[in-house]
Amino acid sequence: MHPDTKILIVGGGAFGTSTAYHLAQRGFKSLRVLDRYPVPSCEAAACDISKIIRSDYNQPLYSSMGMESIEAWRTLDLFKDLYHVPGWILSAYNLSVPFVEGSIETSKRLGVKGLERLTTQQIRDRFPVVTGKLDGWNINVWNPTAGWAAAGEALKRMALAAQEMGVEYIPGDAGYVRKLLYSNSGACTGVITKDGSTHSADVVILAAGAWTSSLIDVGGQLLSKGHSVAHLQLSPEETKHYSSLPIMDNLEFGYLFPPQKNGVLKLAHGHFVVNTKTDPETGLTTSIPHTFVESPKDGLPLEIEAAMRRDLKRVLPELADRPFCYTRICWDADTADRHFLVTAHPDRKNLYFATGGSAHGFKFLPVLGKYVVDMLEGKLDPTTAHSWRWRAGQEVNAKDLAHLDPVIELEDLSGWKGRNEKEGRLAAKL
Repeated sequence: MHPDTKILIVGGGAFGTSTAYHLAQRGFKSLRVLDRYPVPSCEAAACDISKIIRSDYNQPLYSSMGMESIEAWRTLDLFKDLYHVPGWILSAYNLSVPFVEGSIETSKRLGVKGLERLTTQQIRDRFPVVTGKLDGWNINVWNPTAGWAAAGEALKRMALAAQEMGVEYIPGDAGYVRKLLYSNSGACTGVITKDGSTHSADVVILAAGAWTSSLIDVGGQLLSKGHSVAHLQLSPEETKHYSSLPIMDNLEFGYLFPPQKNGVLKLAHGHFVVNTKTDPETGLTTSIPHTFVESPKDGLPLEIEAAMRRDLKRVLPELADRPFCYTRICWDADTADRHFLVTAHPDRKNLYFATGGSAHGFKFLPVLGKYVVDMLEGKLDPTTAHSWRWRAGQEVNAKDLAHLDPVIELEDLSGWKGRNEKEGRLAAKL
């Protein structure tokens, strides 16, 4: 592609922002990012107080990318003071045991140091702050090299750095893409936003995450899934007490982080919800995110909160009944095989995809865009390109993936409609 190619990126989350940043670094000059919200896009899966940064995968591609990303998190001035390494314990109850087993073997082959299998008693002995029985933590591996990053701030810094290199970000109704435009030959020529504006481009990159499948038919390759997040507010004394907590992640129950300096302890549920609706503009029926930013009166379903408290009781029973000070359903675009979708549309010329984070994309923020730009320039490693190819109709029967529990329709759960309003706690922004 020529440096003056007009490139339009739909979505300012991890994929879109990293792509914009790396395109600008390679000298592309006409770059525009459209998003419904200003930097950092508050609805993006990446916009959070923390995300896990690790290399534990059962597939060498992501283990290698994880190690590459960790080096960037550690060394780049762009992310200074945002990366923390308390180590983490990866665990599974039943369905995800093969994933954990495979992660151990792959990490060892790639030379990750310090991995240890731990029994639940060994976890409690090493981390006395863990007082729960850890029932259901049936396989556990300690990785001292894993950590977390202040995700929303990292996304913001990378977006601002992209802007400094000339990338234009357009938020609001003027950045809220509702329709793709095509020429008579079927090539994608741009988009129309909610305010009626037309944005023309030579290349359009869909990096809309959980909203991608409501913009264009992707042949069932992407499913918008949400997992529930909650925060607990600790006192200064409690914050100090729990500061020795590692990241604790049971793939079938959920995960929790050590508290931040302000005393916020984050936990999340391991099961996912979907929200099957028909988009009024495109007419596509798919899972479409239902967020608390757009619908602040709504809150967590009662069944999910109950499960989160049960799972917290397995680890820190003394906190299991504490009130939540913030809740969110975090939406991402999942693929069936958990590989990203970074490829050209097979029929629509000039249209590309950079999406399919599948609840594990953010950790690669520093390097994601490099791979996307390689794809655009025809330089992507063939093995990687095959993993991230257009694969509509592909049957996936893998038994070694994380998060194999069946999804739940949001409408089938109770108590969430109007819950925040009824309880007098409208969802606060991060």
